Amino acid sequence: MKKFIFLTLLAFATMQVGYAQLSKAVSDFKSETTGKTLDTLVNATTKNQQVKVTKSASAVYIQATATKISGTTAGVIRLFGSNDGIAWKRVTATGTLSAADSLNLANVATPQTIFFKDAPSQYLFYRVAAAGSGTASTQLRAVAVADQK
Repeated sequence: MKKFIFLTLLAFATMQVGYAQLSKAVSDFKSETTGKTLDTLVNATTKNQQVKVTKSASAVYIQATATKISGTTAGVIRLFGSNDGIAWKRVTATGTLSAADSLNLANVATPQTIFFKDAPSQYLFYRVAAAGSGTASTQLRAVAVADQK
């Protein structure tokens, strides 16, 4: 009976370790000016949201969403990475800049979303930069999901 209990506990512990290796950490980006999770682009302004991921992240998946509040939405959303939070570099999917590395905002009523992937994770800090160029109010929100090693 003791052997059965021991083996059952061992099997349960092994399952828990395996599950922990596949865990994900979800983090909201925060505005660099207000510290809040939502930012509002008004006309031709630029807003940056930033997140710090854990050093053990093997991959980082980022979702940025822009939602029209009013006016004529236009602009662009891009992703940047940094290891010190000061010097920033554009994050690219293929190593060279392409159309897939940014989202050009259109004047539509539905939310516009772009998904970025950085695998393997190269940076400690990530910044979503949104630059408006229209005469509108547009809400920005970004979220990061990091695969933990």
